[in-house]
Amino acid sequence: MARIELKNCVILIKEGLSGTGAINEPTTIPVITDTEFDIDTLVLSAGGLGTDVVPIGARFTVAGETIATTVHTVTGRTPSDGSATTTNIAFSPALGPGTYTDGNVVTFTAIQIEIKIGDGNLTYTEANEYEYDLNKGLLDTVREGDQVPMDVSLDFVYEYIKTYTGENVSLMDALKKINGASEWRSTSSDPCEPYSVDIQVVHTPICSAQAIETTTFSDFRSESREVDLGEANVSVSGRCNITEPTMSRTTQ
Repeated sequence: MARIELKNCVILIKEGLSGTGAINEPTTIPVITDTEFDIDTLVLSAGGLGTDVVPIGARFTVAGETIATTVHTVTGRTPSDGSATTTNIAFSPALGPGTYTDGNVVTFTAIQIEIKIGDGNLTYTEANEYEYDLNKGLLDTVREGDQVPMDVSLDFVYEYIKTYTGENVSLMDALKKINGASEWRSTSSDPCEPYSVDIQVVHTPICSAQAIETTTFSDFRSESREVDLGEANVSVSGRCNITEPTMSRTTQ
């Protein structure tokens, strides 16, 4: 495994949007280079403005597109204020080659911001509790104790934050679900729990023979946030409702 260099990493802060819709163009079928289409039969995850309102910044794929992994980002919607069911979405990039028909499925995935670290670090701590039982005063059996949430801390100077849309979403907005991130959904499956996000660290080694490694810290809630404007430094700490991160690798 290659050593992880933060200069070769980006950090993604992701919310919990998921769901589907369908192209609603019975007479004017979308074609290559189109950057908008009508949409219906929306069934989105709970939270935000509702299960039938597409948030600005939502990412999606379209059935029928030749390159199935192409991800588009919503840059506009009708009604624009999200006051009623979304009937049309504008997006970027434009549709690529493919076969588009009325009713093609649109699959939505989480909104995200991308943070490029200039200097700093991300650390996390896993912990286990064990119960040590005694037998007549001597150590005997060991039992699993209560699970312990994982601690995560970020302390860094960032080079840029990329949102992929015209929305101004800062790191603090994303962590607190305010301003440009006010329509973000929690990553928790329980709508009654406090708002949470997923943090992903994507490491792309400079040697293309080595795999891209993605480390995901799910259901993160920030408990402390500190900004030092003089040093251009951001410090965030909190905990995840999991005991360990998940890791995946893909070829470059």
